[in-house]
Amino acid sequence: MISPDSTYLGVDFSTQQLKGVIINNNLQILHETQVQFDADLPEFRTHGGVVATEDGHTITAPTLLWVKALDLLLDQMKLAGADYMNITAISGTAQQHGSVYWQRGAQHTLQSLEASKFLHEQLARSFSTPNSPVWMDSSTTTQCRQLEQAVGGAQ
Repeated sequence: MISPDSTYLGVDFSTQQLKGVIINNNLQILHETQVQFDADLPEFRTHGGVVATEDGHTITAPTLLWVKALDLLLDQMKLAGADYMNITAISGTAQQHGSVYWQRGAQHTLQSLEASKFLHEQLARSFSTPNSPVWMDSSTTTQCRQLEQAVGGAQ
């Protein structure tokens, strides 16, 4: 049942940032913040939210960058007074074509998460690759062309 005190959290992961907003039943914004990947998480050494190889074909984002950005965003909102106990629903959007690959057995980590610890600390060993290909990656162009040729063309 929806309470008059219900609030709603929305998060949006884009290539360069994470935005978050908490609204109430009257659609009033109670909390709003953002995490700029390059500026707020410099330890990942991204440019425009990604890491590119010199040839420009392999373009990825550090997988833990996204998790740490979520930690930072939620922590900033909490420090600003956000009350997570009243959140009734969460909505999320994310960039197209960003792939995250789970490590075999990672579901056990999800089953034992601790609220007192940051997600990036708990999920650090849950991904099978440290870098996630994003929509700008073209490192598999050769393989894609081979597949197209094998099936008689792009159509």
